[in-house]
Parts: sequence; C-alpha cells; structure tokens
Amino acid sequence: MTVDVFEIALILVLPAALAVVFFITAGAIAILFFRVPFAPTPQRNVERIMGLFNLQPGETFFDLGCGDGRFIIEAQKRQAQATGFEISPWAFLRCRLNLLLNRSQAQVRYKNFYTVDLRTADAVFCFLMTSVMPRVEQKLKNELKAGSRIICYGFPLPQWPPEKIIELKPGNPKASKIYCYRKT
Repeated sequence: MTVDVFEIALILVLPAALAVVFFITAGAIAILFFRVPFAPTPQRNVERIMGLFNLQPGETFFDLGCGDGRFIIEAQKRQAQATGFEISPWAFLRCRLNLLLNRSQAQVRYKNFYTVDLRTADAVFCFLMTSVMPRVEQKLKNELKAGSRIICYGFPLPQWPPEKIIELKPGNPKASKIYCYRKT
C-alpha cells in the first residue's frame, strides 16, 4: 500500500482548513446576529479605563463582550474577581489563550451576556456598538446593585446621563470617548 504526497497533504491540511472556515463562519454569524465585531482597545486606553474603575481587592468585575480578555486580565491584576463573557468563538479562544499566556486567574465564559445575572457586579465594562446599547442599558438598570460602576468605551448608554465623559483626544470629534456611570 502506497500513500502519495497529495493524500498526506490532504489529511494534514483539510482539518486545519475546516477549522478556519468554521471560525470565520461563526465570527460572521456572531456579527450578523449580535452586531458587534471584535475591535481590540489599545492597551494605553485599557490601563486608563481600569484606573477609572478604582477596583478594590475582591470586587466583582464583568466585561460584557470581552474580546481578547485584556480588561479581565487587568482587573484580575488589581485583585478583582474578573469574568468576561464572549459569544464569538474566535475571540473566546483568543481570550483563553491570553489568560493562559498571562497566567491570569480571570474567567471567561462562552456565553451571551444577556443571559447572565449581573446582580453581583461591582464594576461592568462594555465596548459594544450603538445598536445594542439600549438593550444593554435596560439590563444594567434592571440588574445592577446600587453603587455599581459602569464604563462604556466609545458608545454611551442612550438614556442614562453619565457622571463623567472623558475625551481621549480633546478637540477631535471623531475620537473615542469614555462614559462613566454609577447605578443609584
């Protein structure tokens, strides 16, 4: 019995090609249905935003749509109980890898954050899109306890007046802003 080079290549390449197709398709479906693409926040902005939270050891931090996990990694470094929620398979796997590489004790859940109970959160971060913010706002208003801090990067909660708005590049109307809220 002989096996030619083409058969060996097919056996080795086909599973990898199918995995790539799966992740591209799953990512496209996530964007279509949930309308939020993966867009990483620059690390300098991660550190600035996390400083605004003023997390205390043991506080519970949630990242709604955690992408590659940079916020939950930073929150865990500040001794918070950090959990991220992600529905894109590709971003979820990237986050898991980043948690391993950073030896972080933060948690990531392959779960739609709309199905998560947020009542235990002391701090919540989200970098989503305008189209989903009304629903996110309602969930936060319904579930967060008084005193919980919320930071939205780039897109505000539509009906909830922020305590503070920080312009990352003052004078540039196209630059992202940080919207800081507190549940009363």
